[in-house]
Amino acid sequence: MPQRPLRFVHTSDLHLDAYVGVDDPIWVDRRAQIRVGFEAVLSLTQEAKADALLIAGDIFDSNRAQAETVEWFLDRCAAIAPTAVVAINGNHDALGYGSVYTRHDLAGVENLTFLLEEEGETFTLPDLGLVCWGRGFHESDLDFRPLDGLPAREDSASWHVALAHGHLVRGPGDAHRSMLIEPSQIDRSGWDYVALGHWEHHADVASEPVVAVYSGAPVPLARREFEMAAIVVDCGPETGVRWARVPLGSSVGRR
Repeated sequence: MPQRPLRFVHTSDLHLDAYVGVDDPIWVDRRAQIRVGFEAVLSLTQEAKADALLIAGDIFDSNRAQAETVEWFLDRCAAIAPTAVVAINGNHDALGYGSVYTRHDLAGVENLTFLLEEEGETFTLPDLGLVCWGRGFHESDLDFRPLDGLPAREDSASWHVALAHGHLVRGPGDAHRSMLIEPSQIDRSGWDYVALGHWEHHADVASEPVVAVYSGAPVPLARREFEMAAIVVDCGPETGVRWARVPLGSSVGRR
């Protein structure tokens, strides 16, 4: 068990600039709510004195996200420095022709790291005792599997967290879906926590002995009534990995 305590916040599916260009008041209001939701995630990260914020994909609702929105996102991440922000993309903001990740320079924020290598990449924060892994999704990869290529954990002294954006297979009825994640890929990984995105609703999908959670969207696209929330994860040498779904706007004391 790693010896250094670690706390991070896990969110996903921000969908910034949802239905951009649509002037219907419902979507104008929802786009504003989405920004408020992400601001609340950032506030929670700071108030909880978290070491890092992890974003498990679909930061932008499409690759038509406006330059102003991209700059706003970068500025907001920079504002919580030195807290680390680690993120992957998703199916909405896929890599490929015209991708938001190639049209804009996203490398200028020191505390923000994107894991976008299509074969997967590892990012280590040695001061935090944290190892993160994630894969970039390319629109041309019809057989994309978010956890394919997840390596064995590097050591026992660091907390290992994988970020994955996809659909967990729960039975034969899921075979037609894309971006599939097999439960066995989680439980055999040997990693400490899998930060999942793609489902707008929150779900605990732990596959023993690995903790795996869908954070759910802070502000979902599909529902009018919802509670904004994010996941606060505490990793301790004596307690292991514990998490809580925290309503945004709530205060969280350091445990």
